[in-house]
Amino acid sequence: MTTAEMMDQIRRIKRSLAMRDLDELTPQPMAVERGKVDRAATVIQRSIGLWNENIIEPHKSGKPVNSASDIDWLIRDPDCANWNWLEQYTHNGQTAWCGFAQAYAFRAAGLKAHIVEKVLPSCYRLKKWAKENDRFVDVDEMRPGDIVLVDSNGDGKANHITLCWAVDDRKVDGGSGWWTDEFSSAYIDHETQPGLRKYIHGDFLTLEGNAKGLLPDGRIVEGYVARTRPLEQVTHVIRFQEADYE
Repeated sequence: MTTAEMMDQIRRIKRSLAMRDLDELTPQPMAVERGKVDRAATVIQRSIGLWNENIIEPHKSGKPVNSASDIDWLIRDPDCANWNWLEQYTHNGQTAWCGFAQAYAFRAAGLKAHIVEKVLPSCYRLKKWAKENDRFVDVDEMRPGDIVLVDSNGDGKANHITLCWAVDDRKVDGGSGWWTDEFSSAYIDHETQPGLRKYIHGDFLTLEGNAKGLLPDGRIVEGYVARTRPLEQVTHVIRFQEADYE
């Protein structure tokens, strides 16, 4: 076994242990419908766990490999998107994996496998499915745990899939800000994630893959990151309902 393979195996074991710890966490209660609280809390907690893995995109040449094996896991593992027929992920640009980045957390929350595998990886299929199943919500109703499609190119079309972590509620419903909103404060740890305060300069905070943003240690990289975006970039907000879960 090569050193790189050994490091990959160690990282996978650490991730497995971290995810097991997340299973034992109890979501904080909030004054919304109970089923939705549990699902949203699980999605956010699992996504934060993934963020804490410091997943960094491999170089376009494949060297350095960085977190290629972790990204490949999100794409091809049965506990994630299960696209196991795709070639192993080895380099930046090989696959647009922003939708795959959401697969693990939503599958862990119980989202039905066929939705995770067939709908979640694609902007087009997400829009089509959400329209057919009435899963769109207004932008001013965006909440943590929602899937948010954004236009990052400025052409008016959805081209990137993100997860809402928190919303500056002053921008959506006249609230008092990021850190007092009942949803945001329930998920953001002010002690262990103080760097987020310095980084926040947009309208909503995301956890997203295949993008440039913030790692928990403060580095700005391309990978699975936290970042903020303006509401002007939002094309669609999608909220799964209890019927979509097993």
